[in-house]
Amino acid sequence: NFYHSTRLNIAIMGDAAHATSPSVGMGMNTALADALCFNRLLDEYKDDIKVVLNEYSNERVKEGNALTDLSFYLFSLCGSQALKYVIYGVLRSYLSKWFPKLVLEDPQAVIGRKGVKLSQVYDMATRIGILQDIRSKNDCLRREYFEKRSGLMTHERSVWGGTLKKAGVLLMVIS
Repeated sequence: NFYHSTRLNIAIMGDAAHATSPSVGMGMNTALADALCFNRLLDEYKDDIKVVLNEYSNERVKEGNALTDLSFYLFSLCGSQALKYVIYGVLRSYLSKWFPKLVLEDPQAVIGRKGVKLSQVYDMATRIGILQDIRSKNDCLRREYFEKRSGLMTHERSVWGGTLKKAGVLLMVIS
């Protein structure tokens, strides 16, 4: 992954580099962080654009990928799972104040905090297991929606791996 072309001497920033869902509200902040990083690197490497472009990608791709994943997988599309993580988040925030060495703070409470990178929030959410759990559910829901909407799937899924038609008592078990 890279956010630059040394052949063309260009860098991409903001939504051009990492378009995301607005759910974490960090699109503009990340675009500004991209610009600040690029400016700092220009100063640090005395305007040597070839070096700056490579260093810019090295620093910012990780943050852009973290932003994209956090925006898609820190919030659940499933109502019951979303409620579960809101409750967990409140408990986690409370407990982390009393037992900071034992309980990590809720990742959603840390997003946007000065000095905290999105890659750190991503790491925190992964260590807790939030991203993996929500990713699994959201990807399944998106896939099912796509399959039904596009006509790939014309039946209702059941718990038994078969089909239960609403208009009758037809139960077809597929083994």
